[in-house]
Amino acid sequence: MPRIQSREVCSFTSEQWSGRPAEGAGATFGGFSVIGFVICLLLMTFTPALRDVGATMLFVAGFATAFTVLAIIGRSSSERAYLQRLTGTVNEVILELTADRTNRLSPDGLRSLLVDGGSLPLLVNGVSGLDLKAVRQAASRPKQNGKPKADVVTTTRIVIAATPPDYGIRSFDRLLDTATTDPGFNSAAP
Repeated sequence: MPRIQSREVCSFTSEQWSGRPAEGAGATFGGFSVIGFVICLLLMTFTPALRDVGATMLFVAGFATAFTVLAIIGRSSSERAYLQRLTGTVNEVILELTADRTNRLSPDGLRSLLVDGGSLPLLVNGVSGLDLKAVRQAASRPKQNGKPKADVVTTTRIVIAATPPDYGIRSFDRLLDTATTDPGFNSAAP
C-alpha cells in the first residue's frame, strides 16, 4: 500500500475565517437593542415623541437592525478579503507544484473545498497522486469556573497530500536495478 505524505500549505482559525459571517447575529442584535434602548432613553429628554411605547420599540428595533446588518456586512467583507489572500497563497503553491495555470482555484472553489471538505485531485505532468485537502481540527478549551465554553475555535489546515503511484516507483526501481547489475547494459557506456 502506498504511503501518503502531506505538506501543510497554510492554516487559519475560525476567528480569522469562519465561512459564516452572520453567525451570532441574534446576540449582536440583542446587544444593539440594549444600546438602542439606552440611546432612546437619552433622546426622550429632547424628543417628546419617543416617550410613546410604540415609538420606543420602533426606534430600538430600527437601531438594532441597522447596526446588526452593518456588523454582518463588515465581517463578511473582512472574511471575503481574507479568503482572497488565502486563495492567492494556495494558488502559488499549486502553480509551483503542477506548473499548470489551469489548476488554479477561484475564491468560490476554495470556499466550497473548505466548507464541504473532501479533496481536489491535481495532476503533475499528467500523473495523478497529488490532492489538495482541507483538514479541520477543533481546539478544546479548558473549562473555566466549571462552565463549558460555547465558542470553540477550530483550526483548518490546507495540505497537499501526495500518494506515489505504485507503477512509477516500482518501474523506476527495476530500471535502476537493471542498469546497475546487468553487465550488458553497462558495456555500452563510454
